[in-house]
Amino acid sequence: MTISKKRTAIGILSAETLKGRQSVRATFRLPDEIIALLGLAASQLGLKQKSIFDLLFEDEQALKKAAASAKGCQTTKNSRRPKTFVLSRKSLLSLNLIAQRENVPRDLIVEFSIQRLLPIINAEQEKHQKREKVYNETIKHLRQGRIILHRAAGRLGENDQLYEVFQGIVNQYEEKFQEMNGIIERGREISNMAVPAGKDKEA
Repeated sequence: MTISKKRTAIGILSAETLKGRQSVRATFRLPDEIIALLGLAASQLGLKQKSIFDLLFEDEQALKKAAASAKGCQTTKNSRRPKTFVLSRKSLLSLNLIAQRENVPRDLIVEFSIQRLLPIINAEQEKHQKREKVYNETIKHLRQGRIILHRAAGRLGENDQLYEVFQGIVNQYEEKFQEMNGIIERGREISNMAVPAGKDKEA
């Protein structure tokens, strides 16, 4: 193969790869708790929903497992609502291919694929519970520091060198405590969420 032919082949391959990464919109009918699960996972992991879809749908073996789990399940329109998402063209093609090949409704495959996020959410919930215990201990520690600072002001005066050093420590503690509070507040969204159980097959 000549150099020019090699360059042409590389160019075609790159073009096809880029086309597969093009963003497209697709509408699925999903239960509210599954939609919420996807949004929460994206928020907690700091990822776009498109990135999660691509990770879920570009794995053909995982899609096949989701389709196998979904077989025999019935969908109830009343418990679902349409929701439009952005995903890559490659992901949508893979999803459509598996749905057609396995003869399973596309919406069900999407639902069971998103349920793969459940172990991640469960782990994040457990981590948040541990964080809250540390946070509560920190509150007690900070309150004690404030009490000591107040006593030091009365005993030493606010112009005393030791008081000024300790005041700096407490101020820095306060600043970092606010950062901790932000982490806890963001985590409460996942802590308060009722995680959907795995879907059982219906007759």
